[in-house]
Amino acid sequence: MNPDLNSINNVFAKMDSNDWGISGDLKWGFFFFSSEKGYLDQIFLELKEHSYVVENIYQNENHEWILQVSKIEVLEHEKLYRRCLAFNQLAETYNAYFDGWDVGNSV
Repeated sequence: MNPDLNSINNVFAKMDSNDWGISGDLKWGFFFFSSEKGYLDQIFLELKEHSYVVENIYQNENHEWILQVSKIEVLEHEKLYRRCLAFNQLAETYNAYFDGWDVGNSV
């Protein structure tokens, strides 16, 4: 994933204009892809130390493994941008691909 701070800023502005409560806890999801489930297991072992939980791990129709992790927290746009950069590096370390993020209410 090529994170773009301007795009992230635009998403945050839209969320704020729709009363998402961006200054409070939200549930942030992050997605990793790999041809080997074991690589995703290694990624999760690192993320688990930072209070991430597994939402889903499955194999898609293209036989790629997908790991979705989440964390409930307050996350500012600059921090999300830096996290995406770090997740790109983490994925590369384990022959995986960081595919992006999503966000939802924390309840």
